[in-house]
Amino acid sequence: QVSQAMSKRYVKVPPSATVTETLTLLSDKQQMCALVVDHEDFLEGLITLGDISRMGFELDGESYLSGDQLNSDEACSTISSCLTQGFQYQGSERGLLTCFPDTDLTTAKNLMEARGIKQLPVVKRGVGHRTERRRKLVALLYYDSIGHCLRKEIENWKAIYQRKEDFHILATGHTLQ
Repeated sequence: QVSQAMSKRYVKVPPSATVTETLTLLSDKQQMCALVVDHEDFLEGLITLGDISRMGFELDGESYLSGDQLNSDEACSTISSCLTQGFQYQGSERGLLTCFPDTDLTTAKNLMEARGIKQLPVVKRGVGHRTERRRKLVALLYYDSIGHCLRKEIENWKAIYQRKEDFHILATGHTLQ
Protein backbone atom coordinates (compact mmCIF):
# COMPACT_ATOMS: atom_id res chain seq x y z
CA GLN A 1 0.00 0.00 0.00
CA VAL A 2 0.96 3.62 -0.51
CA SER A 3 1.15 4.05 3.28
CA GLN A 4 4.28 1.87 3.27
CA ALA A 5 6.13 4.14 0.82
CA MET A 6 4.70 7.63 1.38
CA SER A 7 6.79 10.38 2.91
CA LYS A 8 5.93 12.98 5.52
CA ARG A 9 8.96 14.95 4.27
CA TYR A 10 7.66 17.54 1.84
CA VAL A 11 7.31 21.29 1.44
CA LYS A 12 3.93 22.97 2.08
CA VAL A 13 3.17 26.52 1.03
CA PRO A 14 0.03 28.68 1.06
CA PRO A 15 -1.42 29.88 -2.27
CA SER A 16 -0.29 33.40 -1.37
CA ALA A 17 3.42 32.41 -1.23
CA THR A 18 5.59 34.20 -3.76
CA VAL A 19 7.82 32.49 -6.30
CA THR A 20 10.86 33.70 -4.34
CA GLU A 21 9.56 32.30 -1.04
CA THR A 22 8.72 28.98 -2.66
CA LEU A 23 12.09 28.68 -4.39
CA THR A 24 13.86 29.47 -1.12
CA LEU A 25 11.89 26.77 0.72
CA LEU A 26 12.52 24.22 -2.04
CA SER A 27 16.21 25.02 -1.97
CA ASP A 28 16.45 24.87 1.83
CA LYS A 29 14.61 21.54 1.98
CA GLN A 30 16.28 20.18 -1.19
CA GLN A 31 12.93 19.33 -2.77
CA MET A 32 11.70 19.48 -6.36
CA CYS A 33 8.06 20.30 -5.58
CA ALA A 34 5.83 21.97 -3.01
CA LEU A 35 2.27 21.15 -2.05
CA VAL A 36 -0.03 24.16 -2.00
CA VAL A 37 -2.47 23.96 0.91
CA ASP A 38 -4.98 26.26 2.53
CA HIS A 39 -4.96 27.17 6.24
CA GLU A 40 -6.73 23.86 7.09
CA ASP A 41 -4.22 21.70 5.16
CA PHE A 42 -6.64 21.05 2.31
CA LEU A 43 -4.74 20.46 -0.91
CA GLU A 44 -5.13 23.17 -3.53
CA GLY A 45 -2.40 22.15 -5.94
CA LEU A 46 1.16 21.15 -6.56
CA ILE A 47 4.04 23.30 -7.79
CA THR A 48 7.22 21.87 -9.27
CA LEU A 49 10.40 23.52 -10.43
CA GLY A 50 9.28 22.59 -13.94
CA ASP A 51 5.98 24.45 -13.45
CA ILE A 52 7.84 27.55 -12.30
CA SER A 53 10.25 27.34 -15.22
CA ARG A 54 7.46 26.77 -17.81
CA MET A 55 5.69 29.92 -16.63
CA GLY A 56 8.75 31.93 -17.66
CA PHE A 57 10.50 32.19 -14.33
CA GLU A 58 14.22 31.67 -14.73
CA LEU A 59 15.99 28.88 -12.92
CA ASP A 60 19.75 28.56 -13.23
CA GLY A 61 20.15 24.95 -14.36
CA GLU A 62 19.73 22.65 -11.38
CA SER A 63 20.24 25.45 -8.86
CA TYR A 64 17.69 27.98 -7.68
CA LEU A 65 17.99 31.68 -8.24
CA SER A 66 18.01 33.90 -5.21
CA GLY A 67 15.31 36.55 -4.93
CA ASP A 68 17.60 39.32 -6.15
CA GLN A 69 18.23 37.44 -9.42
CA LEU A 70 14.53 37.37 -10.28
CA ASN A 71 13.08 40.55 -11.69
CA SER A 72 10.67 42.30 -9.32
CA ASP A 73 7.51 41.08 -11.12
CA GLU A 74 8.69 37.46 -10.90
CA ALA A 75 9.76 37.77 -7.28
CA CYS A 76 6.37 39.15 -6.22
CA SER A 77 4.25 36.75 -8.28
CA THR A 78 2.30 34.27 -6.21
CA ILE A 79 2.75 30.62 -6.96
CA SER A 80 -0.99 30.30 -7.51
CA SER A 81 -0.27 31.67 -11.01
CA CYS A 82 1.77 28.59 -11.95
CA LEU A 83 0.61 25.69 -9.80
CA THR A 84 -0.86 22.47 -11.14
CA GLN A 85 -4.48 22.09 -10.06
CA GLY A 86 -5.62 19.45 -12.50
CA PHE A 87 -5.35 18.08 -15.99
CA GLN A 88 -7.39 17.73 -19.16
CA TYR A 89 -8.86 14.30 -19.94
CA GLN A 90 -11.10 13.65 -22.95
CA GLY A 91 -11.88 17.34 -23.27
CA SER A 92 -12.86 18.03 -19.66
CA GLU A 93 -10.96 19.37 -16.69
CA ARG A 94 -10.08 16.83 -14.00
CA GLY A 95 -8.76 17.55 -10.53
CA LEU A 96 -5.22 17.11 -9.35
CA LEU A 97 -4.12 13.49 -9.35
CA THR A 98 -3.94 12.11 -5.82
CA CYS A 99 -4.01 8.76 -4.09
CA PHE A 100 -5.00 7.42 -0.68
CA PRO A 101 -2.82 5.71 1.96
CA ASP A 102 -4.61 2.41 1.23
CA THR A 103 -4.08 2.64 -2.56
CA ASP A 104 -2.14 -0.31 -3.95
CA LEU A 105 1.46 0.67 -4.79
CA THR A 106 1.21 -0.87 -8.25
CA THR A 107 -1.84 1.27 -9.02
CA ALA A 108 -0.05 4.41 -7.83
CA LYS A 109 3.06 3.49 -9.86
CA ASN A 110 1.01 2.90 -13.01
CA LEU A 111 -0.83 6.19 -12.55
CA MET A 112 2.44 8.09 -12.11
CA GLU A 113 3.99 6.45 -15.16
CA ALA A 114 0.90 7.12 -17.31
CA ARG A 115 0.95 10.83 -16.42
CA GLY A 116 4.75 11.16 -16.41
CA ILE A 117 4.94 12.47 -12.85
CA LYS A 118 7.49 11.84 -10.10
CA GLN A 119 5.37 12.65 -7.05
CA LEU A 120 1.76 12.10 -6.06
CA PRO A 121 -0.02 13.79 -3.16
CA VAL A 122 -1.55 11.38 -0.65
CA VAL A 123 -4.87 12.56 0.76
CA LYS A 124 -7.22 11.35 3.46
CA ARG A 125 -10.14 9.27 2.21
CA GLY A 126 -13.66 10.56 2.84
CA VAL A 127 -12.96 14.19 3.75
CA GLY A 128 -15.09 16.84 2.07
CA HIS A 129 -17.72 16.37 -0.63
CA ARG A 130 -16.99 15.19 -4.15
CA THR A 131 -18.38 18.43 -5.58
CA GLU A 132 -16.04 20.48 -3.40
CA ARG A 133 -12.99 18.40 -4.32
CA ARG A 134 -11.49 19.29 -0.95
CA ARG A 135 -8.83 16.80 0.02
CA LYS A 136 -6.96 16.76 3.32
CA LEU A 137 -3.23 16.32 2.75
CA VAL A 138 -1.59 13.35 4.48
CA ALA A 139 1.77 12.83 2.77
CA LEU A 140 3.60 12.73 -0.57
CA LEU A 141 4.47 9.64 -2.57
CA TYR A 142 7.73 9.88 -4.49
CA TYR A 143 8.13 7.61 -7.51
CA ASP A 144 11.57 6.48 -6.34
CA SER A 145 10.13 5.38 -2.98
CA ILE A 146 7.87 2.83 -4.68
CA GLY A 147 10.77 0.76 -6.04
CA HIS A 148 12.60 0.97 -2.72
CA CYS A 149 9.52 -0.21 -0.83
CA LEU A 150 8.84 -3.07 -3.24
CA ARG A 151 12.47 -4.25 -3.06
CA LYS A 152 12.27 -4.20 0.74
CA GLU A 153 9.05 -6.25 0.65
CA ILE A 154 10.68 -8.83 -1.65
CA GLU A 155 13.63 -9.10 0.73
CA ASN A 156 11.22 -9.65 3.64
CA TRP A 157 9.45 -12.44 1.76
CA LYS A 158 12.80 -14.05 0.88
CA ALA A 159 13.80 -13.99 4.56
CA ILE A 160 10.49 -15.57 5.59
CA TYR A 161 10.89 -18.29 2.97
CA GLN A 162 14.49 -18.93 4.06
CA ARG A 163 13.44 -19.30 7.71
CA LYS A 164 10.66 -21.67 6.67
CA GLU A 165 13.14 -23.75 4.63
CA ASP A 166 15.68 -23.75 7.50
CA PHE A 167 13.00 -24.94 9.91
CA HIS A 168 11.91 -27.68 7.49
CA ILE A 169 15.51 -28.92 7.12
CA LEU A 170 15.92 -29.02 10.91
CA ALA A 171 12.63 -30.87 11.38
CA THR A 172 12.94 -33.38 8.52
CA GLY A 173 16.52 -33.35 7.35
CA HIS A 174 15.33 -32.66 3.78
CA THR A 175 15.17 -29.44 1.73
CA LEU A 176 11.87 -28.06 0.44
CA GLN A 177 11.16 -28.75 -3.21
